[in-house]
Amino acid sequence: MDAPGWDSLWVALGLLALGLLLAVAFHSFIELRQHRKPGGSSGLFARAAPASSNDDALLSDPNSSTDELSTPVPPFALAAGQRAEAEHWKGPTSFELAIEFECLGRMPEPTLEELRTVRRIGSKPVRCIEGPGFHQACLSIALAGRSGFLNLLELDEFSARCEELAGSLELTITSAPLDASEVIRLARQAEERLLEIDAQVQFSLVTDRPPSLRAIEQAAQHAGLLAWGEGRFFMQEQGSDDVVFSVLPGDQGALLGFMMDLPRVQEPVEAWSAMVEAAKVFQQSLGGQLVDERNAVLDDKAFGYVGQQIQDRARVFVEAGLVPGDDFTKRIFT
Repeated sequence: MDAPGWDSLWVALGLLALGLLLAVAFHSFIELRQHRKPGGSSGLFARAAPASSNDDALLSDPNSSTDELSTPVPPFALAAGQRAEAEHWKGPTSFELAIEFECLGRMPEPTLEELRTVRRIGSKPVRCIEGPGFHQACLSIALAGRSGFLNLLELDEFSARCEELAGSLELTITSAPLDASEVIRLARQAEERLLEIDAQVQFSLVTDRPPSLRAIEQAAQHAGLLAWGEGRFFMQEQGSDDVVFSVLPGDQGALLGFMMDLPRVQEPVEAWSAMVEAAKVFQQSLGGQLVDERNAVLDDKAFGYVGQQIQDRARVFVEAGLVPGDDFTKRIFT
């Protein structure tokens, strides 16, 4: 029998190479199936669970006689593990619309970096979320914020940008096609929900005689605050440029107003305690009384009551997937 020629050898090598390629492709397909999220997301997210009825009482009755709230609430690091739990969960919240991408094999870091460049569409913040599989990522846009709910122009621009990125980065969009009317319905619901849980906590210092600006500045310095224009002061978060709370010229006869924007503060209860302590420094230096918006005098019992409400509201945020003070939360509540 004649020995096989060079042609037969090349054919055999070609068949072997083809078999190896098929094996690699089959292995990749199996990995994709194993990492695909069961029941895959449609890219539309339902409204968050409603807050408890107690949350509507924020600052509504600071002089409540309930014995359980008679002392100030101790600061908490977002309820011992709540922040860690919320940060571990990286998926979109119920206040976002996500368009999901997949690629064959691991998602390249340059691709993720390109997706991360999309930070805002119109007035709505956008973020890139990795996973759950190593080959998956999504772009998520806020359904609503303080600027209003997602409108059709923003939705069209977001959808077009995602399709453009999918084409240029060789990604597959796995989300179901968007139903504009359904998205707008969810966006309106998200706006209603955000209005329900939003909270800016404030009170005032009233005095019989207005002190000099110099006296106010000295009190602010003694309280550890930074100057922010004439008669305006703030406490800065340690290690960042973020504002913990602000002290502003008062209105309606008040000397000063103290204001904390709860969604934008990392540790709302600690921030509240710090603002109360700073207010007491001003009171001791300048005289007067600390009062709420109804001009009711605030004492330690009242401050403790409000601190409990702030703690409850912070938990509502965490349960909704919006951790107070996180970048995306601050971008929604701008």
